[in-house]
Amino acid sequence: MAETTAIGNIGGVHVAPRAHQHSDFVPLLLLCTPIACASLLSKFGIPGYASLGIGIAIPLMMLVLAFGMLNNCVRIEPRRLGFYCITLAVLILPQLLQAGMFSLDSLMMLAVLHIPYVLVVVRGDELVPKALTFFLYIARLLACLAVAQYFLQGIVDNALLYPIDNLLPPDFIVQGFNAQGTVSYYSTQVRATGMFMLEPSFLTQFLAVAIVAESVTTRRLWPLGLYVAGILVAHAGTGIAILLICMPFVVLLHRRWDLALLGVLAAAAVLVFGEMLGLNFIANRANEFSDPNSSGFARFVGGFYMFEEMLWPNLPRALFGYGAGAFMDYAHLFTIEVADMPVTKMIFEFGLVGAFTYFAFIFSSLFASPLPRMLSVAIALTFLLNGMYVPFSHGLALGLLVLTSTRKVQLVTSNVPARKRI
Repeated sequence: MAETTAIGNIGGVHVAPRAHQHSDFVPLLLLCTPIACASLLSKFGIPGYASLGIGIAIPLMMLVLAFGMLNNCVRIEPRRLGFYCITLAVLILPQLLQAGMFSLDSLMMLAVLHIPYVLVVVRGDELVPKALTFFLYIARLLACLAVAQYFLQGIVDNALLYPIDNLLPPDFIVQGFNAQGTVSYYSTQVRATGMFMLEPSFLTQFLAVAIVAESVTTRRLWPLGLYVAGILVAHAGTGIAILLICMPFVVLLHRRWDLALLGVLAAAAVLVFGEMLGLNFIANRANEFSDPNSSGFARFVGGFYMFEEMLWPNLPRALFGYGAGAFMDYAHLFTIEVADMPVTKMIFEFGLVGAFTYFAFIFSSLFASPLPRMLSVAIALTFLLNGMYVPFSHGLALGLLVLTSTRKVQLVTSNVPARKRI
């Protein structure tokens, strides 16, 4: 029978031996830095490049991993390195063999961005409980800040509720994100971001992953209520989408029937009191999939219309794509707005062959962690919901899943009491 997984100091098992405590600092720094880059540090930009949407997150992750290699705390995972090389070969060779232009810079950026996926932290599997605890503490902080941001508007100046966006010079803030969007076109109420997240959608995804993590590692309910409150005041649907996909499996696989009951009660409350509480955004977000003028349509639907018109009729292009960096050039020619999403971009630029190989590499890296599989599923979904070069998904994946997959360990606690040794 599948039960809730107990991990480290969260569930009471599998804590690093005391003899190793003195050497934990650098490995923990390597695991916690990507998580911090996906959350607390995500808004901070590099002067001169922040206007292009480039922040300190990815360079900082790379520097910390380089520091870890110098300290012999990071090693290369051979099988993953082999898969990485195969993936690069599948992506690059068609560019050289097909007629047409491609962006060498785009290929180089793609290759460099995924170098950390071939690395693991020494004893990362032993320290993953502490990394997960760090992640959950950040989630609780963000949820509390989000609720405060939302309900203190009108009492406290918005410049103080959103201090990074309003008090720091623009050169130090990552640009190009909807950091202070209102709940509707006719409202002055600003959606919550938890102060540190790039925009509300990232907050809801972070908290949704936290709900999944909390549900499969502990039986505490109060943090779940806090995370749900943070999601609701953000007025974004991507986190809700992750929960709708993951939580039914969490309930079934981990026998969390209490969560099923709470989910039914929450759905009923939304139906009855949703309009009164301003929760009608949930239905509005669902309607975006059929509205060609909405962001939801551009991100998740428009690409399929683009494929039907520009990709599928040409078999070589369907298999091998138009070339690295070609998506934005062709997207401007299409009649429907299409967003630069990972699935759309990879299929259009590298074809079905390249996209399949790339996502096989990514998902094989995500599902090598000793953490419960449903947490890997939740983080994998964030890859499909955000831009490929946004550090959010990469930070969560590296800190919780990729760098921790040193070896497999038994994480599920037994319900049968151990016999006393005589």
